[in-house]
Amino acid sequence: MSDDSQDHAEARALARYQVISAYLALEPPRGQRLHLLEQLAHRSWVGADGELFQVSAETIRKWVARYRDQGLEGLRDKSHPRRGTLALTPEQIELVCSLRREVPERSLDRIIRIAEDMKLVAPGHLRRSTLHRVLQAHGLSERAARTPDKKDLDRFEADFANDLWQSDMLVGPWLPDPQRPGKSRRAYLYAFLDDHSRLLLHGRFSFKGDLPALELVFRRSLQKFGHVHRVYYDNGQTYRSHHMKHIVATLGIHRIIFTQKRRPEGHGKIEALNRYIRSAFLAELKATHIQTLDELNEAFSAWVDQDYNRRVHSETGQPPRDRWRADIDRVAWEDEEKLRQAFLWKEKRTPDKAGVFSLFGTEYQVGPALARRRIELRYDPERLDLIEVWYKNQFVERVRPFEVQTHRRPKPAPAAVDQAPAVLTKPVADYLGHLVNAQRKEGRIEPSPKALAAAARAERAAADDAVVELLADRLDPAVVDQQVIRDFCERFGPFDVPQCERAIASLLERGLTDQHITIYLDAIRRHHHQGQQP
Repeated sequence: MSDDSQDHAEARALARYQVISAYLALEPPRGQRLHLLEQLAHRSWVGADGELFQVSAETIRKWVARYRDQGLEGLRDKSHPRRGTLALTPEQIELVCSLRREVPERSLDRIIRIAEDMKLVAPGHLRRSTLHRVLQAHGLSERAARTPDKKDLDRFEADFANDLWQSDMLVGPWLPDPQRPGKSRRAYLYAFLDDHSRLLLHGRFSFKGDLPALELVFRRSLQKFGHVHRVYYDNGQTYRSHHMKHIVATLGIHRIIFTQKRRPEGHGKIEALNRYIRSAFLAELKATHIQTLDELNEAFSAWVDQDYNRRVHSETGQPPRDRWRADIDRVAWEDEEKLRQAFLWKEKRTPDKAGVFSLFGTEYQVGPALARRRIELRYDPERLDLIEVWYKNQFVERVRPFEVQTHRRPKPAPAAVDQAPAVLTKPVADYLGHLVNAQRKEGRIEPSPKALAAAARAERAAADDAVVELLADRLDPAVVDQQVIRDFCERFGPFDVPQCERAIASLLERGLTDQHITIYLDAIRRHHHQGQQP
């Protein structure tokens, strides 16, 4: 502090002492102190700069207390920490301005969190007021105006976790089309939100805004978070489909609740979530080099787990993850096989005399026993290379395409064009990349549909291996044909190993130890179907 500043502070302290000196000299007893303070408050005093001033009775009382505690030093002005841009170095000022320029939708709180999480500044160094003054001084304080909500919003909340889930589709970013080089496709996000806790259960971007994409997210939400009592949808065609109603009915979920037409305000929580995803996730894509759906979904999964579900919700005052876990004792978990069956699509067909029928332009063939009989097909629309055949509500077999037919002549591959690699500038703060790395370090990576399918195939292969091992152990090696056994298990399985063992034991007790392998396989199949009958 300069000498002039010190002299001015001394003069102000002496002027304040002049005000309280009469009170200190008189030492008024109880009952007279307030009257004396009010008398002094009505007087005018000469300040350090020669101008007259007045102070309130309460201020005089505080000055007396400070003088008695610290002497004349207590009447000096307290030194305040540096404010505004003075509290930050030029490098830090440039950093926060760059963070806002990179993603204009970043709020003050998000800029602080990104800077601290990525260790760009020390924790607690940035303050909202300081940050606001810095951005205001550089013309960066204004944010994009948000469309106001409509009036008459329905306000309600489910009583407990998994009582009600909401879902909606959000239009996402454009990404390079992997099927058409040089072209782009729009990605769409389906997500499910728990109404009570505001937990974002699961969400996934897809190039197709159709039913299989929605069902994939719904099924994964049920696998991860258990049975839900009710679901609340908008009036989109995918949500009103017959198959969605079938899924809900099969799993024992309350009938679907839909928003009123032309009035989606009751869907407010998922709409608010979509707005937050736009500002906090989609806006952050500007600071990344994400080019594929897999990269986008990995970033979204990390953002959901590391950021959204751990952030204190402004309405509930709790992180969504903690609020959902408080009700975990009441969660009922779904049976995986029942869940798989619920999401299979179903079609009716009547095979011709050769057992051949068509599905989506592809021909399949069933056994002769089902020729010209009305059968039901159950299949995953994303995997038509293997479909289930049911007859009179009983599983019969699985079939593969009998003759694959393409819908159109394949287009020739485009000629390769030599292009210089694009020069990508490094983002100031790739916050989504930071979250992905944190998610990977924790080892909690959300599996892709491809990974889930691979895990299911591995589990199925292990079940088939157990059957092969059983037959190889109990039968004459001359009759064991492992490839025939595996083909049989793929077509009619999976089989329960204890049931298989009982079926084989019944044949061996009759001395049938060297029969053709199909004899034993048919016995396993008959025993398996008898065990399935109620």
